[in-house]
Amino acid sequence: MDTNHTAPGAVVAGADATDVHAADADGRHGFDFLHGRWQVRNERLRERLVGSSDWETFDALQECRPLLDGLGNIDGMRTDWGGGFEGMSLRLFDPGSRQWRIWWASNRDGQLDPAVTGTFRDGHGEFTGHAHEAGTPVLMRFTWDCSHATVAHWQQAFSTDEGASWETNWHMWLRRLGDDGRLLHHDAVVELRQYTMQPGQRDALVALFEREFIEPQETVGMHVIGQFQDLDDPDRFVWLRGFPSMPARRDALDAFYSGHAWQRHRTAANATIVDNDDVLLLRPVAADSGLAAAQPRAADGDAVRPAGALGVGICALAPDQGPEQAQAFADRFARDWAPRLREAGAQVLATLVTEAAANTYPRLPVREGERVFVWLARFDDVAALDGGLAQLRGDAAWREAIAAALLDELAAVPQWLRLAPTARSELR
Repeated sequence: MDTNHTAPGAVVAGADATDVHAADADGRHGFDFLHGRWQVRNERLRERLVGSSDWETFDALQECRPLLDGLGNIDGMRTDWGGGFEGMSLRLFDPGSRQWRIWWASNRDGQLDPAVTGTFRDGHGEFTGHAHEAGTPVLMRFTWDCSHATVAHWQQAFSTDEGASWETNWHMWLRRLGDDGRLLHHDAVVELRQYTMQPGQRDALVALFEREFIEPQETVGMHVIGQFQDLDDPDRFVWLRGFPSMPARRDALDAFYSGHAWQRHRTAANATIVDNDDVLLLRPVAADSGLAAAQPRAADGDAVRPAGALGVGICALAPDQGPEQAQAFADRFARDWAPRLREAGAQVLATLVTEAAANTYPRLPVREGERVFVWLARFDDVAALDGGLAQLRGDAAWREAIAAALLDELAAVPQWLRLAPTARSELR
């Protein structure tokens, strides 16, 4: 198990904004995070400065490399959008003024646009300059945000009144690519989400979710780990998503739920759901106890790949205990429980505990005031899952291990979820 899904030679996936921008005394390393290969999701306003709300979306690939011993960099972006489009940015740092200047050019006219100038500090940068848009003088602003080494966001805005008001006309959501061409994920924070559905509506939500919501969430910095049918409740949908950090979670959730994909489809999604507040906010017990990288998920419409079944164990920890007791139970689990699970045919994929930090996105409630330990275990199929659970029920050593834990760290016997992955679940 490994929470750092990083290809050899890539930026360390666990680095947060503090790590990415550390040791940057004068700002010259502000854009070091951008070096490397990225998948870029573009959202671009079709018409500017006319009050339009009609956005077009397209994907691109970008690669950035340093120049002048770190005093600059250059990137190139390529896309098939619009019959094929190529753009580039040149960035140079002035040690005297401690400011960056940025120029943009594309294959549409082969000319450098007027520069924008500004600074980049602690994961946030703003750069402004004057330009013309269709003959209209504008103040142009580039804004960069990088809350983690694997995620970045750029946006462009124009003002016709010298900054009194702004119209944002272009977003780029960047996700770092590994050497294998796949997105890099770091699931330092995990949500286990259980939805109660309107009767008979689970399949409708699954179809909408897998068609419209997976890629837009991952575009803005989340990892959609897996989606599942609850085998014991036909009206329950269970899914997991991960984030590199709590600040990155806040930024990603805000971007998705204010973004076009959710705004376009939220009414249809919400109509299928009775309750979506059963959410556990978790973190890996240790650096090596998170989920390892899975096989690439199927594209929408691809043939369904063979899948196993997932057994999720949820243990309520005694409420009057601190972190040391949670660690004591983690040690007990590794010593006494995990071997019994493996003997019953389970592959233990991850062990997680409650994330103690405050919910950074209160708009989406999570279960608070409780502490849990969760394990994820894969079985070859549903029959193997059911056979494994039956074996555990008949296993005296398993029953004794639970009884011993109830005397010390646990508040109740473990709750089991029996889950079957949906067609596009990455975790299978």
